[in-house]
Amino acid sequence: MTTNFTSDIVTSLPEHMLSEILKHAASNSIADFINVKLCCKAFDRASNYENVSLEKVSLVPWHKCEKGFQKRCKAANNAEALYRKGMINCFSRRKSESGLRYLKKATEKGHVEAVYTYGIILICSDGVLRKQGLRVLSSLHLPKPNQGNSWMIASCRSKTEKFLRCMWVHVALTGPKGICCNCDCDIEEKPNHSTSTECQTWDASNDVGHCCDYCFWDREANLFCSLLRKYL
Repeated sequence: MTTNFTSDIVTSLPEHMLSEILKHAASNSIADFINVKLCCKAFDRASNYENVSLEKVSLVPWHKCEKGFQKRCKAANNAEALYRKGMINCFSRRKSESGLRYLKKATEKGHVEAVYTYGIILICSDGVLRKQGLRVLSSLHLPKPNQGNSWMIASCRSKTEKFLRCMWVHVALTGPKGICCNCDCDIEEKPNHSTSTECQTWDASNDVGHCCDYCFWDREANLFCSLLRKYL
């Protein structure tokens, strides 16, 4: 009697509300998500792997249930799952073309870390790809470079390093060649940094003085490349 009554209440709820309940369940654990999903047909119909949280799933999952869950999320074009697959393919499995496709898909869905990584990879290229990379990074709508720190940059850096620590890194990037932009930038190039200095720079402030977008992102890309070398 109680089970039927509960099922009737759940069935009467709108699907978007059921989806929100499932998202919260997934943010607690995969087991909670699966249990809620299986408790009645209404939840099963409302289950949406595209928008579910992967917060409780390891960045590089080892457990069978985590792998299966993340695979379903990727198949549903979940932005976080696409980003993770892109990172692994680009820097661990030597499948750069496939990795870039996944990162691009995640970027198109507005995934911030994917935008950051995809844009930096592109500006490390030449010509049209470099310009495309700057357009991608500009979509983050960061404060102007000379306005100081950006919590978004700090968040992207943190997520990048956390991810690289969890996987075998086999691929490095060559930093951008840069261009002569005549922008009177205040950034000072300091070649031949030691690894420890590079790491300190990675964690340091983004207050780089007055500079144009190209110089700002060239600097950020060089820091990104230094971090990759650290984990090779």
